[in-house]
Amino acid sequence: MPTSESAAESAPESVAEPAAGPATGERSAPAISRRNAGRLLGGAAAASLFVGARPAFAAASGKADLVFRNGDVITMDPRRPRASAVAVRAGRIAYVGDDAGARAFTGPGTEVVDLRGGSLLPGINDTHLHAAVYRLNLPPYVVDLGPTAVRSVADIVAAVAAEAGRLPAGQWVRGAGWNPSRLAEQRGPNRDDLDRVSPDHPVFLQDSGYHVSAVNSRALALAGITDVGPGDPRQPGVEYDANGRPTGVLRYGAQALVQLLLPARSRDERKEAVRDAVARLHAQGITSFTDPGLGPGGDGLGGGTQGMETLHAYADLARSGALHARVSTLFLPCSQSGGSAAAVDAALRGFTPPTGVDPRRLAVRGVKLFSDSGGDLLVEGDTNEERAAELTEMIRIAHAAGYQLGVHCYRWVPTVVEAFVAALRGHPRPDARHVVMHGPFVPPSLLPTMAEHRIGLGPQAQSWANVVHGAAQGPEGDAFLPWRSVVDAGVPFVGSSDAPVNEPDWRAGVRALVTRVGACGEVHGPEQRLTLDQALAAYTTAGAWQDFAQGWKGSVSVGKVADLCALGANLRTTPPEDITSVPVSMTVFDGRVVYEGTAG
Repeated sequence: MPTSESAAESAPESVAEPAAGPATGERSAPAISRRNAGRLLGGAAAASLFVGARPAFAAASGKADLVFRNGDVITMDPRRPRASAVAVRAGRIAYVGDDAGARAFTGPGTEVVDLRGGSLLPGINDTHLHAAVYRLNLPPYVVDLGPTAVRSVADIVAAVAAEAGRLPAGQWVRGAGWNPSRLAEQRGPNRDDLDRVSPDHPVFLQDSGYHVSAVNSRALALAGITDVGPGDPRQPGVEYDANGRPTGVLRYGAQALVQLLLPARSRDERKEAVRDAVARLHAQGITSFTDPGLGPGGDGLGGGTQGMETLHAYADLARSGALHARVSTLFLPCSQSGGSAAAVDAALRGFTPPTGVDPRRLAVRGVKLFSDSGGDLLVEGDTNEERAAELTEMIRIAHAAGYQLGVHCYRWVPTVVEAFVAALRGHPRPDARHVVMHGPFVPPSLLPTMAEHRIGLGPQAQSWANVVHGAAQGPEGDAFLPWRSVVDAGVPFVGSSDAPVNEPDWRAGVRALVTRVGACGEVHGPEQRLTLDQALAAYTTAGAWQDFAQGWKGSVSVGKVADLCALGANLRTTPPEDITSVPVSMTVFDGRVVYEGTAG
């Protein structure tokens, strides 16, 4: 059975208000402070110094450890939507109100932060973020092939040549981040490009979307991928030229043919990667995230970083008190090729969720499945009708086992929603909170059903902003990115980055949601814009909903955990197109400052 705190959630503990008394006076942080450490060492290094530090002694006297004042507190709590001050004591929010009321919480040991009119939000909750994959596909683990590092296939070839020259013959050259639309040749690398500079090293290069990889002839040979004749069957996902010769381009599930051959990252490497990823997320104001897909189906995904060993790394960090974020995970029973009902059943029967962990730091809340990536259904079956029936059974099995479902889905949203509804009717369970992940194509007629059954939608606004081109919607029409229609229909709408596909910058997602401006600079579907509050809800309260945790996180409310994101400007008065320029000035996790920007 899944590890979950409680479907009904834990009610927040009551926090007593202190007796009113004379203000003890405010003071800034001491001279040797996080602020000064940040100036000297940089944000990430300073954060690492203070993560896990003991709370101030103020709480022992009934005063606050930390007080924010003179700000625009966007609470995301409809009972008190706005405030100017917040007091934090012993890891909880003790007060939300005006500056005058906050004085009663201020004592000699209280650190007071003047927001200077900037906004204070709940800690950001990214509902779809592959933290280990994100960090393990950056240097020094792999060669950086992102848009700031390479601009052409020629640049990629030069980077591979340099890495091959550094490594002993036979060792793998790994790279990640290339995007064909951002390369001068408007294509990705292939085996011929790579063979010229790396005949003695197998090469694996992951694209920025994690759906395509490029390999050389040495890697193809190791994977047993050979030429095919006119009548020979072709392996799905392997790209061949007109003569039946593999080009070195592998798509979707076929990537596992090579990724399963990559030397496995050690658990210590994975733990260090998660720790560093969390520090990077703190710099973005992120305190909670869902890592969507760790399990036996993940060893051939993300450069071999989404297997059970990564889940064990998370568990080790949580048990030792070194996981400084609230992490929900989804168990991944099958690979990107889709899998089968039998595989889901066998994997769930053999799975034991981590034990000895605080469920508010780490919990396996659900199961992730793949339905499609824009084409035919991916699961077992000879026709889409057979595959739809197989997918329905896969969903039923996971639902009946008590898990929340997150299904990777693009064009088959109706099939996935129908399968969710069938599972809910066959095995009634209140408040299952299943989610359609990605889901850019959602027919408006489907929204009442999703709302009735509380089936969430989890798009990545950053991804879709990169491909939106004015009114060119294609044959789907109103079914393409209907964000406002989804929210207005009462469908839970959860926001995320899908890092490393995108940078884990929630501000870029919010900007896309409120402007509907694509990378081309044009507005797509202005009627589907969200308000700022609706967009922020996707990254705060909706994330808490997905985690069955809105009783104790997701808003700036008395009694909830003190996970907070302070900004260096007022988000409400910032023009929507400039939202990404608003800096994160401080991040608080569990009542402790874990990041402070270098400015001011």
